Amino acid sequence: MNSVQVFWTLVWKDLRAEMRGGRFVVSCLSFGVLMVLIVGMALNAAPHLPASWASGLLWMVLFFTTALAMTRHDAKEQEFGGWMGPWLAPIDRSLVFYARWCAAWFMVLVASVGLIALFFIILNVPFPVAFGTFVAVVAAGTLALSGAGTLLATLAGQSSLREVLVPILLFPISIPLFLALIRLTWHALDPAVIAGAAWVEIVGAYLVVVGVLPWLLYELILEV
Repeated sequence: MNSVQVFWTLVWKDLRAEMRGGRFVVSCLSFGVLMVLIVGMALNAAPHLPASWASGLLWMVLFFTTALAMTRHDAKEQEFGGWMGPWLAPIDRSLVFYARWCAAWFMVLVASVGLIALFFIILNVPFPVAFGTFVAVVAAGTLALSGAGTLLATLAGQSSLREVLVPILLFPISIPLFLALIRLTWHALDPAVIAGAAWVEIVGAYLVVVGVLPWLLYELILEV
């Protein structure tokens, strides 16, 4: 079995485990919906919510939902020592990370679609003018956040405080990414707002770092 087959086997393993219970997507979607409702009540469902506020609130909801998703995904791996199986297989350890990242991103993306729809409905936010840009930003943003969250979940996997450590560690290292995603989403909601190339480069840099770093260090991280 070559590396590509191993990768897709590991991805399908995670997705199949989730489809049996559905707790990952359901818990993320429930948590995100509650956050949207709380924000809606706090703002009194403002009919004229500025695009800058809407973009920031949207990524706040998506950030905490992703942090919860990474914690839930890692907890499932820890149950009954399930994480030991891929470790014992004669494969490149970085494949384990990339497979977990891909599966987590797909499930976060599925939950995000429902959240975003409810976000626009509950908060009366106008439909994105640049819809293609909006989709690209959401896809790239959730990909970067889920990658960083998957890596941090591995680092905190053996700690009894992993449920708290993942969001605490994820926020400070994601601040530049968070600001870039807010600006790019603001541009998608209101094209009159200029989004410089620097914001796109920040998102790209996060994807490169999250994509390359585990290839170099993941096996070392697993042994710590």
